[in-house]
Amino acid sequence: MRWIVMLLASCLASSAFAQVQCPQVRLIVPYPPGGATDVAARLVAQRLEPALKKSVIIENRAGATGNVGTMAVVAAPPDGCTLLINAAVIATFPASFTQLGYDPIKDLVPIGGVGITPTLLVTARASPPNDIKGLVAWAKSKPDGLNFSTAGYGLLQHLAVEEMAQRLKAKVAHVAYRGGAQASTDLMTGRVDFGSFAAGSVLPLVNDGKLKSIAVIQAKRSTLAPTVPTTVEQGLTELDAGVQFLLFAPGATPKDVVATLSTELRRIVGDPSLSERFAKIGFDPTPTTSEDMIKVMRKTRDNWVPVIKRLNIKLD
Repeated sequence: MRWIVMLLASCLASSAFAQVQCPQVRLIVPYPPGGATDVAARLVAQRLEPALKKSVIIENRAGATGNVGTMAVVAAPPDGCTLLINAAVIATFPASFTQLGYDPIKDLVPIGGVGITPTLLVTARASPPNDIKGLVAWAKSKPDGLNFSTAGYGLLQHLAVEEMAQRLKAKVAHVAYRGGAQASTDLMTGRVDFGSFAAGSVLPLVNDGKLKSIAVIQAKRSTLAPTVPTTVEQGLTELDAGVQFLLFAPGATPKDVVATLSTELRRIVGDPSLSERFAKIGFDPTPTTSEDMIKVMRKTRDNWVPVIKRLNIKLD
């Protein structure tokens, strides 16, 4: 009887930690090489290789706001051998793309969190506001309100300011840039009143005294900017524009394979040695489970799809 119990225990353990059955794993990055997402993927891949005892190959498949690479993973065999790094905001894409071609909730399964890149509200050092209350007062003092910049139309950074302005009855006009470099220059010179950007792109300018932070748009303070108060602290509840990146597998990937990958990913992302490397690209590590990220995907969809529909955002 004892040997039967031991055999059952062994079987249960092996099924709970199933091996990924392929000679190598492909990690698809749906953006060009060199960006923060690409760097984060490579840092994770380096540490996944010894954990899985196999090569993890980075494959950049950019295009269509990341949808080219995402579709490649959706169409891949559901065996844990093809993975995707992308942001939870793809949960809103059925509302902002007329012909998306996949269902982010059903066709992908989260493995776990990688990191959050916080969104900062920033303005020129010489500008009047030091907080959201001051920003709103400044907007109401000008007949045409304020203009604000982001690195792109329809990004969470854009949506968050539009939602904030509606709640606070402040008049704002969006100025979309292709990337953050020119936008930052125009902020520093005062051509644009304020901006909403991923922390990694503006924190160096804040730290050098060229811009000042008004708020971080999320519920908890970021370790990247611990002295900057959150929007929640400043009275705006349920406003979170931190961009959560995570790993995905194709939707039909067996649960035991997802569990194996999730365990290893959580260990990797939770390693303190990764925090310093992530900080350089503007990421706060988020070692979380698959179940945690499923909830994040649904909450992201539920929070932002109404805003997308109200603004009639279309990305295709």
